[in-house]
Amino acid sequence: MAVKVGIPQALLYHEFGSLWLDFFQNIGVAAVLSGETNKQIIDRGMALAIDESCIPLKVYLGHTASLLDTCSHIFVPRIAQYYPDNHLCAKLAGLPDIVQNTFRLAKEKIISPNIEDRSAATTLQAIQTICQPLGVSAIDGQQAYYKTLKNWQKAIPPGLSQPPRPKIAVIGHSYIINDVFFNSDIKRKLKSQAVDIITPADLPNKILYEEAKEYRQDIYWQLSIKLAGAVRHFCRQADIAGIILVTSFGCGPDSLVNEYLEHHILKPGNKPYLLLTIDEHTGSAGLITRVEAFWDIVERMLKLEGKLSPHGLS
Repeated sequence: MAVKVGIPQALLYHEFGSLWLDFFQNIGVAAVLSGETNKQIIDRGMALAIDESCIPLKVYLGHTASLLDTCSHIFVPRIAQYYPDNHLCAKLAGLPDIVQNTFRLAKEKIISPNIEDRSAATTLQAIQTICQPLGVSAIDGQQAYYKTLKNWQKAIPPGLSQPPRPKIAVIGHSYIINDVFFNSDIKRKLKSQAVDIITPADLPNKILYEEAKEYRQDIYWQLSIKLAGAVRHFCRQADIAGIILVTSFGCGPDSLVNEYLEHHILKPGNKPYLLLTIDEHTGSAGLITRVEAFWDIVERMLKLEGKLSPHGLS
């Protein structure tokens, strides 16, 4: 089989996918994606995972399964930490082991660079871990990485624009709100109204971490602290008409952090908010009904405040 690296289009792909794809292109190695999430992928992942697994992990296993027959290698990074004093969920740190044991794969088929910090030594070791099984020199890998990183950082959004319509902030882990299988009904319904949608991805990470500083003693999960920063930021923006916080059933950190965010930020923020919990059994009809009811509340408040006209914000 020709060298071809498969990248499951799930979990942290939604944070770093463009970086990974550009890197493999720059070292001259073919990389393919598993495609968007669909019912077949979820059903396959459900059959592979244990019942206690969260839906994002089940989705990841389904995506991985779709790549095994056509790819010589599967890219499954082991990411434990990439921001000081914060840690990622154990499922991300242990992902290569989960994949290897689930599919009984040979170690050489999995490319799993280890990311525990952002030091130069860790970066160089990760590059070597990727390049060695692919027959790429470490020097070429380093040059490709720094070129890729430079281009990736340029693409990070500089900040919020100010469109003349009310905005709804849809907040959640990127692998939930950026996965069309889960978010399509939410975004489709909101876009049918005179409203714009904004997500944490529209903010630079610097803003998210600055906003979340006062919560770092209580929240030490890497992805959760970004959610806290996003919730606090959007709660303080006058043009944000409401907030939807989307989470997955069975996520341990979310089960604690969402209660914290609701008590410390959302309730004191005095903006309409909706907590949506989804899993593999969540139906689109119920989801649409809840979003519709939420928008009715937001729309009523905007009209009472004189902020909504037939053409958007007055």
